[in-house]
Amino acid sequence: LAWVFSLPFPGVLFSIEVTAVYFAVRNYWRGFFAAVIGALIFRLLSVWFAEEETLTALFRTEFVVDFPFDPQELLVFFLIGVFCGFSGAFWVWLHRRYVIWMRNSKRLSAFLQKNRFLYPGLVALFISGITSPLALGQFMASDQTNHDQLTTMFGNFTWTSSDLNSQQSAAVRHWDTAGSRIFLNLTIYVIATGLLSILASTLPVPSGIFIPVFKMGAAFGRMVGEGMALWFPHGVTLGDHINPIQPGGYSVVGAAAFAGAVTHTVSVSVIVFELTGQITHILPVMIGVLVSNAIAQVLQPSIYDSIIQIKKLPFLPDIVSSKSGK
Repeated sequence: LAWVFSLPFPGVLFSIEVTAVYFAVRNYWRGFFAAVIGALIFRLLSVWFAEEETLTALFRTEFVVDFPFDPQELLVFFLIGVFCGFSGAFWVWLHRRYVIWMRNSKRLSAFLQKNRFLYPGLVALFISGITSPLALGQFMASDQTNHDQLTTMFGNFTWTSSDLNSQQSAAVRHWDTAGSRIFLNLTIYVIATGLLSILASTLPVPSGIFIPVFKMGAAFGRMVGEGMALWFPHGVTLGDHINPIQPGGYSVVGAAAFAGAVTHTVSVSVIVFELTGQITHILPVMIGVLVSNAIAQVLQPSIYDSIIQIKKLPFLPDIVSSKSGK
């Protein structure tokens, strides 16, 4: 996380949380030292090679600071956390069932043993083909990079608005294709990303799970935000002040809540704050992450613990609580 996202402090906190049971405290300063050096080099290289003009947040947002959200919207953020908790647990369950099916299938196992290098090529060809702009990718903004996709979803403007500038219209054009609207495209994006990320995670190559689930949550949150903007086109009234709906804030909450549900981490909220460079939505993000975590932890293990169980790797058991005096 420190190298990829330039997140030294959340990177260390995240690594501590995903550690199954114990974390050696003596490695605490070592983790921070390595993370800070990695993040510093990453950001300096970005500036030196002219990718950025100065050091800034990776997915910088420009949400309104005075009234970023209305207290009445907290119920919607809570419901986002509930949905992300159930859907995150379902995604972990679906991932485990698919991997177990692959291992129990004798024909598939025999094929993989005989064609060890053919399977990754076939999967890569299938995923790249189905997500190409000429195929399903035309509904998934596949002509954009991950950075551009998240930047657009976190954008502080309404996609369905008729008062967009040229830059905003160009960004929305990737999600509003002929024959389909943004809500259908975002739905396709969430489902396709979820299924294809499960398929890609079975490849015998280093891969990441955090980015796909983060994008899925961001897309779902954007759907909710755009829906709220349509239902309340003039914003939510608070006394004499009218607060316009900020769909980008819903996207940030959705990304944090779904990623937190899949990984069973609360530090993902700190990751979001550093990625966006703003803490205006700290309360909605914390509500979404805590609610999704509470639900997901009851239903399924985290994706990392699930992989450990599938591979039957040795791990330290949980500390059993005991009552005092026994």
